[in-house]
Amino acid sequence: MKLLGIQVQNLASLADAEIDFTQPPLKDTGLFAITGDTGAGKSTLLDAICLALYGKTARLKADAKNKVLLNGDELKLNDPRNLLRRGCVCALAEVTFCGQDGEQYRASWRVSRARNKLNGRVKEAEHQVVRVSDDTILATKTTEAKQLLEQLLGLNFEQFSRAVLLAQHEFAAFLKANSDERAQLLETLTGTAKFSVIGKAIFEHHKAKQDALEQRKQALNHVTLLSDEVLAEHQAKAAGLTTSIADARQEEKNLEQGISWYQTCEKLTQQCHQAEQEQVKYQQRLAEQQDDYNRARRAQTVEVIADNRIQAREIAARLTQLDVDISTLQQQDYTPQIRAAQSAEQDAQARLTQAKQQVQTAAPALHALRELDQQREANKQLLAQSTAALNELQAQYDTLIQRGEKLSAQLKTDRQEMTQLQLCCEAEPELTHLSAHWSQTSNTLTHWQSCQQQRLKLMAEQQQTQISVDKDRAAQQGLTPKLAELKQQLTDVQASLSATQSELSGLDYETLQFQRTQLLQAQQSQQQRKELEQEQGEHRVHIDRLRHQHHSLQQQLKDTEQQDELTRQRVLLTQENLQQVRFRASDSVSSLRAQLVAGQECMVCGSTEHPYGVDHIDSHWQTLIADFESQYQAAEKAREQTQQRYHDLVGQAEKCNGQLQAALQHEAQLSRKLAQVADILAQLPAELRDTDDPQTYLARLDQKLHTYSQLSKKQQQLWQQQQICQRELQQQEEQLRLLQNQIERAEQSLAYAQSRLTDIQTEQHDALAEVKQLYPVSLWWQQFEQAPDDAIATLAEQVQQRLRQQALLAELQQKVSNDEQQAKLLDQQRDDKQVQLEKAVRSGQQLAEQGDALTRERTAIQPLEISADNWHQSLLDAQQSAEAALTQATQHAAELRQAQESQALTLAHKQQSQQQQHEALEKIQARYQTWFTEVKAQFETLTEDEVEALLQWDKTQWQTQLHTYEELHKAFQSAQSKHAHLSEELLLLRAHPATEQSLEQLNARLAQLQQERDESQAKLVSINAVLKQHEDNKTYLAEQYEQLQAQQAEYEHWHLLNRLLGDATGKTMRNLAQAQTLRILLQYANHHLCSLSNRYRLTVIGQSLEIAIIDRDMADEQRSVNTLSGGESFLVSLALALGLASLSSNQVQINSLFIDEGFGTLDPHTLSVALDALDALQSQGRKVGVISHVAEMTERVATQIKVQKQAGGYSSVTISER
Repeated sequence: MKLLGIQVQNLASLADAEIDFTQPPLKDTGLFAITGDTGAGKSTLLDAICLALYGKTARLKADAKNKVLLNGDELKLNDPRNLLRRGCVCALAEVTFCGQDGEQYRASWRVSRARNKLNGRVKEAEHQVVRVSDDTILATKTTEAKQLLEQLLGLNFEQFSRAVLLAQHEFAAFLKANSDERAQLLETLTGTAKFSVIGKAIFEHHKAKQDALEQRKQALNHVTLLSDEVLAEHQAKAAGLTTSIADARQEEKNLEQGISWYQTCEKLTQQCHQAEQEQVKYQQRLAEQQDDYNRARRAQTVEVIADNRIQAREIAARLTQLDVDISTLQQQDYTPQIRAAQSAEQDAQARLTQAKQQVQTAAPALHALRELDQQREANKQLLAQSTAALNELQAQYDTLIQRGEKLSAQLKTDRQEMTQLQLCCEAEPELTHLSAHWSQTSNTLTHWQSCQQQRLKLMAEQQQTQISVDKDRAAQQGLTPKLAELKQQLTDVQASLSATQSELSGLDYETLQFQRTQLLQAQQSQQQRKELEQEQGEHRVHIDRLRHQHHSLQQQLKDTEQQDELTRQRVLLTQENLQQVRFRASDSVSSLRAQLVAGQECMVCGSTEHPYGVDHIDSHWQTLIADFESQYQAAEKAREQTQQRYHDLVGQAEKCNGQLQAALQHEAQLSRKLAQVADILAQLPAELRDTDDPQTYLARLDQKLHTYSQLSKKQQQLWQQQQICQRELQQQEEQLRLLQNQIERAEQSLAYAQSRLTDIQTEQHDALAEVKQLYPVSLWWQQFEQAPDDAIATLAEQVQQRLRQQALLAELQQKVSNDEQQAKLLDQQRDDKQVQLEKAVRSGQQLAEQGDALTRERTAIQPLEISADNWHQSLLDAQQSAEAALTQATQHAAELRQAQESQALTLAHKQQSQQQQHEALEKIQARYQTWFTEVKAQFETLTEDEVEALLQWDKTQWQTQLHTYEELHKAFQSAQSKHAHLSEELLLLRAHPATEQSLEQLNARLAQLQQERDESQAKLVSINAVLKQHEDNKTYLAEQYEQLQAQQAEYEHWHLLNRLLGDATGKTMRNLAQAQTLRILLQYANHHLCSLSNRYRLTVIGQSLEIAIIDRDMADEQRSVNTLSGGESFLVSLALALGLASLSSNQVQINSLFIDEGFGTLDPHTLSVALDALDALQSQGRKVGVISHVAEMTERVATQIKVQKQAGGYSSVTISER
């Protein structure tokens, strides 16, 4: 990965900056410096790189909870949109780079405000990736861009921060830290905090497994089982109760059959009585509705003449309307109206002739009036233009006068102020001289203040360091007796641990657990064999009962088949009788009877007497049909009931057969299970299978297992104590070594601080001498000796005021000169405008006189103020109005004549229609009289008024009446049939009684049996509950013991892991993992250190996290890193930082590096060594950027990117080369 260019817009203090690494001088150098004052924006360039590539920065990732207001928008502190420059609506960070595939890409990050307004809401950031070669946009969404850039760069954000932005200062602290601190720093630098988490997780899992194991062991102590004697007693009681309950149920079934016979007889008796009551009820209702039925039949007969009566009423209504229409037409007379219309037509013709003559006469006057109007309009336009020009000239003239007066007043004020400023600047010449050299003087005073702060800080640090040294020496003396005590305690714990391990070696946990499992399996198998044998006996009784039930159902099926055959024959008989009756009462036979004539021979039999005429035979046949239909329906219902009973019996037989087959299969399964249990028992050892007291044997095994568990717990506690002692001992030794290192470093710091104080005093003296040459005012120097900071601030304020006065004086001098020239120009313009104004007044007066003359000439032609076109149009409108009146009058006369002709035709048509309606009414009345005579013969009491009344009766009402009567008649016939059928069934049932006992005896015996069965059932439920709880406990114990074994094995696994890797803080796992990481890091660091300096090589001391230096110039002597000088420490720290970059980037080639920290605290010699190391680093082909404001560094590095503060709160970026 190699950076090719950076572009920044409105990001923090950088308003607009562009850095191109492909153009000279950056193209031709490998080392460059990014320089500038503190806060100028040097680190903002690195923020821009991170934003363009990853959309976030390393400096803003700390606080993700708190929020801050940004011009009305509430943003989190870690939101990169906070970098948007205040007062700007958009920001851009763009980076051009060369990816791992050799292609060039451009990544850009943008943020803007809504509507490009300063008060707009800050929108979400936009992230885009473009391929430079063909300007192809590869990604526009933040997520897509992030994934693509990580693929192109080969680094994620954390790896990029460690590999490109080198944290050299962190490795300086890394070198001086103890083992524990070094592990924490290394964990932070390499991003491998997961190992501490793993160590904590192992400890927590081990603790959770231990607690769960103890809880399970305690839970098993609360579960109990029945003894063999109690279990056998309960099983025998349960078997006896089961047999007695089965016998009671069979007897109950027989009693219920007898009770059911009594109940069926009673039910049939009630149903028969109800059917008889229904028959009487329907017969009474038929008698009550007979009159209504007769009236409904007459209405049905009258219905055929309803159309005739409707037509007669409609024709009568039409005749009445025709009489009215004819009378109205005969009264109308159009002759007077036609004469008036002809007179109006003649008057309209005369008005039209007069209007045409007026149009011809006014033509010459209209022509003259149009010419005068055109001349007057042109004169008005010229007069308006002249007036507007005059007003504009007058306004310009007034404006020039006002500007001249205002400019004169301003010149007077500026001259007075300029004089005052000149006197003020001449009053203090020393301050004026100092203002000319203030930039240099300000830097000198600032440097003096910085030295003063450093001197005071060094003195305070010296005092604090001396106090720390005394405290560390006292602590060092107090640690020695505590170390001896810890070593003795560790020896005692190790002895106890050896004794516990010896006791554990005499117990084989797996053998004991295996024996216990086999013993439980033998007990379970023997119990299972007893249960299976008992269940097999009960099941054989159940099979015998099912076989008896199946045989009984087969016998009932045979009886039902015989009864079904009888009902089938009865159905056929009733069906044949019904068909015969229906045939004799069919329409064809009725039509033949209707042809019989009294005294004439029958065409079928030749008889001249016909006793079965139609009039009296139809009702008889209907009655017969109804009776036979009832018998047929009763037979069908009886057959359906028999078939339903047959189907029910078939279903019961199939169900019983299925239960019998399932029971036989279950018996076979029980036999197989017994054989399997026998095989399992045969495979177990004889001493476990045939033991007389298995509970005692099991107790002995449990005691041994408990002893093993207690010893294991004791061993674990001793291991933990040993680890605690070892850790405490290691911590005390580490603390002792740390105190010694701190004392040595403190003494070195004291010596360095004293040397640095001398240098600072020398620099302060030189700075004050330089300032005194430029500003030798004794009063200020007296103030400086008393309060230096206040004196410097006062002087800076005075100088700034003098500079502002000089700048204002120069500005006023230039302004006065410009205003004098502008005053002369205004006088010349005012004179010119006055001449133009007088000329415009004269032109306006001439145009007004011409307009008055044209107005007088027009008035002579047309006194009214009306245009020629409007006058001409009014004449034409009068002509058109006359023409329209003539047309309307002519049309009205024609319409009247047409109406007169239409009246005559309509009158003739109405008279003809009247004659036709009279003829039709006579025919309808004749048909009605014929029909009434025929109906009168059938209903002698029927009158015409009654006919009209019946016709007014709603058809649905009399149809409902007929239907109701017919339904009642059918219900009456059905009730008769039902009563006969129920009586027959009741006689048949009483002929075959089911028992000889009375109903009271059956109910009493049944109640007694149910009470005895309920008592036995309650006892059986209680005993079965005890047995079920016993079986559940056995199953539960077996399952729990299996789970306990698995849980114990899992606990041993986690116990071993925790002993090796786990602890509450994750320190053990962290130190182990970071020791390996440290070795890998040192391999990379030694590779880079070799190119920086051939003298040193880093190594790890043993298996610890301690680092040592191997000095090749001293025969590969190994010494502590604390003995390195400042320059040597920087070299080693830089090598470690480069090693971390190589470790983070893995196989990714990185050609661009930035170092942002660590140079401001180096002394001149160490800084020189560091710069030599950086020169060696750039010789490796990498482009290295150093961010610093150290003067010597900026002098040594030829190519510089300067970030300079500007007025207005922004900074500019320039590239220079010495």
